[in-house]
Amino acid sequence: MKPILFHYRWYMICLLFFGYILSSAQISNNSQEGNPIQCRQKLRLISDKMVFTKNRQEKPVKVEITIDPINSIIKTVLQEPTQKQPSEQIYKIKNINCTVNDNFTSGRVIYSVESNNSDGSFSGGEFLLEATKRGLSFSNTIDSPQNKAIIPVSKYEIIK
Repeated sequence: MKPILFHYRWYMICLLFFGYILSSAQISNNSQEGNPIQCRQKLRLISDKMVFTKNRQEKPVKVEITIDPINSIIKTVLQEPTQKQPSEQIYKIKNINCTVNDNFTSGRVIYSVESNNSDGSFSGGEFLLEATKRGLSFSNTIDSPQNKAIIPVSKYEIIK
């Protein structure tokens, strides 16, 4: 019969091992270290219109989007010509899937986000920043283009 100290050490080793695995998995999921540097930079996107893919209608809207991956925040400020005050929404970034190149001419960045609703509940969703030869565009979903709101980016800057 083995002494009780032997069993105690075995349980402690298992507990420490599994605790280390779980904590390292959590750290890697929450960090942005796996993404290229261009995906960890703070960006400001500016546009003057929104295009709806369902009916190809363009809507004049002043849009400023600030993407801050380090602080896990996306802030959108939209102002329609008829609005006196712009509407502002802040989203918390939960995950980033980034394949964009370093000069933002090809690839995409998918931001999984969560927003705090006025009733105290939370909503989840995804944003897509897509880079093509025609330029950058930001959209409200990664789903098929049948019912999307696409914001063609007229100007972007990297904020230091």
